[in-house]
Amino acid sequence: MSDKKGEFVPAQKFIGMQVIDSKGSAVGTVKDLGVNIVEKKFNLIVTTRARSEIQISWEDIQSVLDVVLLRKEIELPKTTEPALPPPPPMNNCPNCGTSVLPTGKFCPKCGTKLK
Repeated sequence: MSDKKGEFVPAQKFIGMQVIDSKGSAVGTVKDLGVNIVEKKFNLIVTTRARSEIQISWEDIQSVLDVVLLRKEIELPKTTEPALPPPPPMNNCPNCGTSVLPTGKFCPKCGTKLK
């Protein structure tokens, strides 16, 4: 982020940055910074593409410029997309037989008024 050694960078600069692993795969975005006061270490809290949260140690970060580039590959758990809700039951136009939503007032094909 900075070319000057020892310069402090505000935590807000990291938040929202995209995180890329060593294979070039998008892992997610930085949500926050976590600090371990006892061990004097910090890590990035990342919201992954799978909408889970992972923590990445600063030692696993190769560089930070426009994105956070990691030294290692991150394998995210496979997620299944939620199934789409079933389509609403359709009615048929009494005049031409076109499928019409139950909320339709007129047939989109022939214009017949529906009950």
